[in-house]
Amino acid sequence: MDHAFELHPGDSLFVYADGVTEATDSHGGLSGTDRLTEALNRDPSADPEKQIAAVRYAINAFVDGAPQFDDNTMLCIRYNGAAQ
Repeated sequence: MDHAFELHPGDSLFVYADGVTEATDSHGGLSGTDRLTEALNRDPSADPEKQIAAVRYAINAFVDGAPQFDDNTMLCIRYNGAAQ
């Protein structure tokens, strides 16, 4: 499936694998998209490294040491605009 969208200077793109939203706590609960969205919206202007760190922190706080069976692959980029 192809998708097209336009990025403007200052826009960020966050891409993640299912292990991010399917991280599980010791009771089998899933981390979910709401927790992901909350983590990203805490500081929407943060640089990509800080955005990933915020999501990783939210996941770790949620799972609280419970064993995981999937990866937490994430990619965050910020488009700064075309080179002059």
